[in-house]
Amino acid sequence: MADTRIAGTRATGGDASRANLAVALAAVAVAVWVVLMAADADGPIWLVVGVLSAAAAVTGWQAGGGARPVGRALAAVVVGGLLFIMFVVFTIAELA
Repeated sequence: MADTRIAGTRATGGDASRANLAVALAAVAVAVWVVLMAADADGPIWLVVGVLSAAAAVTGWQAGGGARPVGRALAAVVVGGLLFIMFVVFTIAELA
């Protein structure tokens, strides 16, 4: 069956729940980032932020159903992607 959704409309069904999951993952990644920064944590615990942010970005992208994500899913892709990029940059800086 052809996809009859119009670009820019709200996601329905499984896409909506996947978008909600992506937003939740992004929110948890931000919360973990803030807690670890406040605690001045070092070590492998930071991998949690990398995994959560990557999961948020990928889940948000998948919520678009193969098309460009919109709304909440797009927000999760942006936040998760930015956190993942920051994670990679900080990891490289620590190794240098």
